[in-house]
Amino acid sequence: MRALLEVENPMVLGRIEYPPPPYEPSISFEMHDDFGSFIACGDVFFEIGDAIVHIDNISDYLATGYKDDSTYDMTDSEVIAYVEEHYGLAHTKK
Repeated sequence: MRALLEVENPMVLGRIEYPPPPYEPSISFEMHDDFGSFIACGDVFFEIGDAIVHIDNISDYLATGYKDDSTYDMTDSEVIAYVEEHYGLAHTKK
């Protein structure tokens, strides 16, 4: 889209057209899980089927979707091993 500028100068008749500003795409490298939780660098998240779940939400996800509430009392390393064994893959965001 071209920008038009109306001028009030008796020496200039009509309009002056300026070229459009260069397009700069907005790129975001933010990553959120299916619950909306932000996944920062160094955070662990799980890929279970087509779902992406942050480690902070994995116990609720398993309890709701799979009726598995065994991960609530586990440490993070135990949760990672358990989920990889039974449900899906664990990743650490680089």
